[in-house]
Amino acid sequence: MKRKDIINLIIFVVIFAFAAYRYSKQTYITQRSEFVMDTLVEIKIETKSKNTEQILESAITLIQDLENKLSFYKQGSNIWNFNNSVTDSLIIDDDLAEIFAVSKELYKKTNSHYDITVGALTEIWDFDNKLIPTKIKIEESRSTTGHNKLTIQNNYLHKPIGMKINLGSLAKGYIIDVLVDHLKQQNVISGFVNAGGDMRIFGREKPYKIGIQHPRSESNEMIDILDVGNMSVVTSGDYERYFMQDGRRYHHILDPISGYPSENAISVTVIAETALLADAYSTALFLLEPKDAIELAEQNNVEAIIYFIITDEIEKLETQGMRNYYERQN
Repeated sequence: MKRKDIINLIIFVVIFAFAAYRYSKQTYITQRSEFVMDTLVEIKIETKSKNTEQILESAITLIQDLENKLSFYKQGSNIWNFNNSVTDSLIIDDDLAEIFAVSKELYKKTNSHYDITVGALTEIWDFDNKLIPTKIKIEESRSTTGHNKLTIQNNYLHKPIGMKINLGSLAKGYIIDVLVDHLKQQNVISGFVNAGGDMRIFGREKPYKIGIQHPRSESNEMIDILDVGNMSVVTSGDYERYFMQDGRRYHHILDPISGYPSENAISVTVIAETALLADAYSTALFLLEPKDAIELAEQNNVEAIIYFIITDEIEKLETQGMRNYYERQN
């Protein structure tokens, strides 16, 4: 073989090897937004598969299936049927077993402030029409609450007459976690899911910048910016669904102890390994006094920032680990 032919062969091998390497590293990035779970859900994925649309379609179907099981408001869902006595018991499958384990634990750790049995209270507060229920209705609804009144027999959940379960404080987080597991099984390398502000990031080499909305700004101003990698971030705030009356803010995060919206915090952001924990703890911490909330977060390895008002000024408390997530100036 001539020297020229040898050189040409070497060049061909190098080019072929480089092309093969590029092909092996080739990925496809796509995203989709869909209105499900009564909110806008954004999914962005990076995968080696060209079938990105099929993957995203299966993801939306999975969300819809879980919503049909866990939704408080969707007529015909398993939870709706259970609450409205279409069925007198609810089978505890793997999904509900995990959800109820977390809710029961937080019910105990918050001294009954965090409680998924607030459904009757949820129904009497009409935030769309700015109606405050009477004290009599509030007391009647409060009497139906109490996670400790739920009983499980032979993998079936039973509740007292009049009690209604609302999983709104953690179902979205749980659905996000199931969705991320599904995407990973479809060979998705990295991505994120954002369901109305409940976020989970996975497979990323670099963190995302995530802004925390200023709880008293009317112009989408950010009060803090975080750098978050492969974790979940959830914020609960008194500005998301509320109305003002006689100078008082009435919002949707209800304390079952008082029957009224909690007044301890105005915004709580939680970072945790799973969206289920971040979602549940963001509500649970919101219902506690800020110092007690931070102590609970520290004890359970979740990071949190709590914003609250003292003498008309916004103050904040945070876990020690949260400081590692503040935006780094390059």
